[in-house]
Amino acid sequence: MQSLKKLATLLLLSCSIPTLSAQTYLNLDFETMSGDKLRRWSYSNNEAVYTRDSTEKVSGNYSYKVTRTNPDPSGGFFFNELPADLVQGKEIVIKAKIKTEIKNKGEANLYLIVLNKHGKILHSDDMEGMRLDRTSAWEKVNIKAKIDSNAAVIIFGGAWNGGAMTAWFDDFELFIDGQKYITPVPRTAPLTKNELAVLKKYCYPLKSSDPNIENNTDLSILKKLTKDAKIVALGESSHGSSEIFKMKHRIIKYLTQYDNFNMLAFEANMPESNTLNKAILNQQFDQINLMKTLYFWTWHTTEIRNLLNWMQDFNQGKPKIEFAGFDMQFYKGAIEEVKKALQTNTEIQKDLYEFEYFISTIAYQYANQNGKVSLPDEQIHRTTQLHTQLKTVIQKSDKTGTEKDWLLQNMRILEQYVDQKIGDGNPEEKRDRYMAENLLWLLDHHPDPRIIAWAHNGHISKSNKTIDKGFFDSPMKMGGYIADAIPGKSLTIGFTFYDGSYTAMDPNDIKPFPAETAFPGTYEHFLNQMDKPIFILDLKKIKADKPVELDWLLSTLPFRNHWW
Repeated sequence: MQSLKKLATLLLLSCSIPTLSAQTYLNLDFETMSGDKLRRWSYSNNEAVYTRDSTEKVSGNYSYKVTRTNPDPSGGFFFNELPADLVQGKEIVIKAKIKTEIKNKGEANLYLIVLNKHGKILHSDDMEGMRLDRTSAWEKVNIKAKIDSNAAVIIFGGAWNGGAMTAWFDDFELFIDGQKYITPVPRTAPLTKNELAVLKKYCYPLKSSDPNIENNTDLSILKKLTKDAKIVALGESSHGSSEIFKMKHRIIKYLTQYDNFNMLAFEANMPESNTLNKAILNQQFDQINLMKTLYFWTWHTTEIRNLLNWMQDFNQGKPKIEFAGFDMQFYKGAIEEVKKALQTNTEIQKDLYEFEYFISTIAYQYANQNGKVSLPDEQIHRTTQLHTQLKTVIQKSDKTGTEKDWLLQNMRILEQYVDQKIGDGNPEEKRDRYMAENLLWLLDHHPDPRIIAWAHNGHISKSNKTIDKGFFDSPMKMGGYIADAIPGKSLTIGFTFYDGSYTAMDPNDIKPFPAETAFPGTYEHFLNQMDKPIFILDLKKIKADKPVELDWLLSTLPFRNHWW
């Protein structure tokens, strides 16, 4: 796993980065880049080339140009996102100008999609019947909509469909209840001495990310920050950063030894993690193949093995810390748990075999048909029927209450798995919602629980507002569901860094990648100006105090994510 040249910041996130919509910079004129990427805007389809054009334009210095040379029909879009609290319950108009050169049959248009927090579409408009389907000079276009008060995600942008063509988009404008939205100029100027002085009041420097360091007085602030928390979530801006994993190891040791936390729960499949927990408690961790048990390479690293070895050693005494998982991306562990528990029930074996066959069919199609599953309605109905029958058998069995609870939870994992693969709604939102549900199940089924949850920043966030994302983001995060379920009893600690490298999949190999150095205007760039290698920043306290010198910190600045 690759190291970071400078682990610049550990951010204590109470609600991800808080968003003040009045300060949201939308980059409607395509003027601002975030490093080598167009700020706020992303695109969905690599079959076209997306570039800024400084020659063919209407306003400002650039238009956005979409070029496609392949004559075969296809489609794609580029998009931006409006802050929900800026436009909820209001009428909006999005205006723009489009110019087209169409060589084969094709179209260009604006579009608007509005989703609720569960990913359900509340409104959709793609200018059907009014799209530009011919070569034309710059033409004015617009979309108008009343935004539902329950809107959580509002996506807008430009789209294309067809063969070889070029389309230019420019002069985007947003009107809210008739008033033009004036987007602020993003800040890039260095922090002033006064701003730095105030920022440092909320900063707690740390000595090292080394989990084996003996003096942990620098972590004592954690006892204050976590005193009311039943769940403390530790994030990561990359699944492949050595110092972040080591720092999390160090924090886990501290919270376990000095703050009575007694469970470590990973963003890993729940039944398989239970198998690993038994091995750790029985001093048999050395017999576990992490790649085979937890599937992902991210858990098959020296940093994770060192952490789990420490857990095993710690568990030779009292108190103990257990290992768990809360993810549901795989079905095999859950079905094996149920099969093993019901193996002596001869009457149910045929139904159990049929149930497993249906789920394995879903898994196979999903993996080999680009995420598409095509099962007859009667087969889906039969799967639901079998699921209900198996739950009834478990409930009527002579298993103990604890055993029944665990088996029923495995049946729930299977239900979650099927729904995420073939059910309606946003699959990313479902995964976050189900991971939160499973984490809360652990909270309800563990004596006197205090849980440390390990996941990506994108999952632990209590907000759905991720700046400069490159994909349709989940309308609501796991951290948000947890915060709603246990108000005031969860804490999120997100991690980020200034520069260095990280390990990721490319997608055929696992190898190091250079991380983009934080560029001017990002949170990491500003925080790096404190010149402290590692620190905790108490954003929760900053949000409560609202010092005017730190207004910039509570705005929608970009920060970087490296998922893999």
